Amino acid sequence: MSRRPLVAAMILVATLLTALSVHALWAPWSGPTRPASGSAPHGSVTLTGGTAHDVVILTIAAPMTGTTAVDVRLRPRDGAATGTSPPVVTVSAVLPTAGHAVPDFTAVPASDDRYHVAGLPLMMPGRWEFLVAVDGDGRHGRLVFPLTVPR
Repeated sequence: MSRRPLVAAMILVATLLTALSVHALWAPWSGPTRPASGSAPHGSVTLTGGTAHDVVILTIAAPMTGTTAVDVRLRPRDGAATGTSPPVVTVSAVLPTAGHAVPDFTAVPASDDRYHVAGLPLMMPGRWEFLVAVDGDGRHGRLVFPLTVPR
């Protein structure tokens, strides 16, 4: 009896198992990230985080390559004192796997608790980290919001 069919079958099984393993490891990173707070209208994505003083809600208008608007909303936590002047909010983004980084953009106050960046450039698809900093009036928070930009 020849061992060739057995060896060939074992090689085929090993190849299939390797392909399935690679797919299982890669698949979670290849699709869009599901937002923590659900999606806002028109394809935007809303993510929620927090600091000691605020619940921070980040909305990315168009999570795809190109330039996108970003909104930040600060909701004071229960018992957190709100100061007399609004904090400075900055937004940037980093794509660690490709070495890309967007410089800090100072968000423009849009209302009492909302801030806006008109154009945050995203150079390519991938697993971006949106960085939000809240500084001033007793607030000093840094947050990272991961989001996969699919195209």
